[in-house]
Amino acid sequence: MIDLPSQPRNDDRRAIAFALAAPLVAVTLLSKFSVPPLGTRGIGVSLIAIYAALALGALRGWLHYEPRRLALLCVTIALLGLPQLLRADPFSLESMLLLGALHIPYVFVLNDGARWAPLALRYLSTIGVVLACCAVAQFALQPFIDVRWLFPIDNLVPEPLQVQQFNPQAPVRYGVELYRANGVFMLEPSYLTQFLAVAFIAEVCTRARWMRLALFTLAILVAYSGTGLMILGLCLPLVIVKYRRWDLLLASIAGMALLWVFGDVLRLDLFASRTGELASTGSSGFARFVGGFYMFEQFLWHDPWRALVGYGAGTFRDYATLADYPVAEMPLFKMIFEFGLLGGALYFCFLFYCLAHGAVSRIVALSVGLTFLLNGLYVPFSHGLALSLLVLTSAHRAAPAETPRPAGFDLTHAPLRAV
Repeated sequence: MIDLPSQPRNDDRRAIAFALAAPLVAVTLLSKFSVPPLGTRGIGVSLIAIYAALALGALRGWLHYEPRRLALLCVTIALLGLPQLLRADPFSLESMLLLGALHIPYVFVLNDGARWAPLALRYLSTIGVVLACCAVAQFALQPFIDVRWLFPIDNLVPEPLQVQQFNPQAPVRYGVELYRANGVFMLEPSYLTQFLAVAFIAEVCTRARWMRLALFTLAILVAYSGTGLMILGLCLPLVIVKYRRWDLLLASIAGMALLWVFGDVLRLDLFASRTGELASTGSSGFARFVGGFYMFEQFLWHDPWRALVGYGAGTFRDYATLADYPVAEMPLFKMIFEFGLLGGALYFCFLFYCLAHGAVSRIVALSVGLTFLLNGLYVPFSHGLALSLLVLTSAHRAAPAETPRPAGFDLTHAPLRAV
């Protein structure tokens, strides 16, 4: 491995900063853009941008591969593909190649990566502020400005240059001409809320700037998606208990009181109307979080061999059309159905190993990990978050010290201190 100088030159710092920020920028500000014919298949320029940043980092000598991750990735891909090569059943080679392409960046790490973790958190917060401001403006200005100008990428950019197969401009309720905010740049409102939820958790674990926390919360509300609230609901209590942030508990109670007062203005009744989605077979919540279990019961569990090794890469979508209940292509369902219990367990072990060595708070790492369970496996969104916050800044040489309470960072002097 290459030793990192104690004081990197300015041009080297810029190269590191670019490599570190690129995954976050790619899956947020660039997430909707594509090049023909990839856009029609739901593939954008995000992965291209990530690879370009990693190539630059490797050429500049500030990026190296981590041998244990590389070995584990090779074993994972080999064992996922081996059962498909040994049997005559058809499978999608393209799906296997895309799976490998999404995870090859996981083998790279910045030299002395933990040193740069606070910089990654600063990029996360800055992008979060940009997206939150756009989201609030999108929602607040709808009565006064033509909606096409509030969703410019979705309406003004030529369709071949957009990533398709997503629903970026969704009404808050069918038949209502009021649209959920997507922050202009995000693929869907749900991705916006998840990104802001991760930014919120990172903020309360570090500087806890109340204005930013309030802005993130308001933007999450006007996106009308429950996935970000799910991340907050699971992670925020851990922050309160671990860091003894009872002020956050009081602020949460006060915030809920304000939401009760102004609930009619924000149309928060729409959240309440979606709480029963998991029990409604026609809802997106049922398809994303429940339908896969019925699909397993229909196609998988009665055949022990299929349960162990799955049906093969790329087969989920074909069988989903034959399922008795609607089902979405969520990571847990897709991995187990296509690669079986053995392949799914191996994949998630690889993913956990890569995410567990980040130099940020374990609660921030948990919030990033939760996004993998809420989105499609081949969507770069969660991968970009993980690369910038946990993978490139991992601390393999020495584990980061845990602080009893969140502390601010001094980002103006080197070396940077990790959370």
